[in-house]
Amino acid sequence: MALQEYALDQLIPHRNGMRLIDRLLSANHREAITEATPTGHWPLRQLDHISSLVAVEISAQTAGILVGNQARQLKGASLNGKGWLVGIKKAIFQQDRFQIGTTLRIHARLGFSYQTFHEIETEVFVNETAAATTMLQVFWVETD
Repeated sequence: MALQEYALDQLIPHRNGMRLIDRLLSANHREAITEATPTGHWPLRQLDHISSLVAVEISAQTAGILVGNQARQLKGASLNGKGWLVGIKKAIFQQDRFQIGTTLRIHARLGFSYQTFHEIETEVFVNETAAATTMLQVFWVETD
């Protein structure tokens, strides 16, 4: 089954108000591209905008989709009992806020990878303008 055929609920464990990714645009074993549109229900909301610190979470969710794709290739379709530990190696914010209702595009690219440890570079764009970049360290954990 192609990755695009999975529902977002199958790709990342977040539910209800904590799943911030709205759409998966593309994904393969090296990169994933998603979109998210801030709403008034998002965390870090202040009046008519969201703090750009939320870029770390939407980057981590996109990285989770990328790592989940690799896990599926190794272990099959089910990721029950699996989780990711995510560390922030670097985060740079070119904007201090995102307007509610503005679509954000998140690009995640696999950098270094060894067994279940990965470094993933992400960029968050508002329109075509870079708004935040991160370097995330993701460790995939089997809990069953």
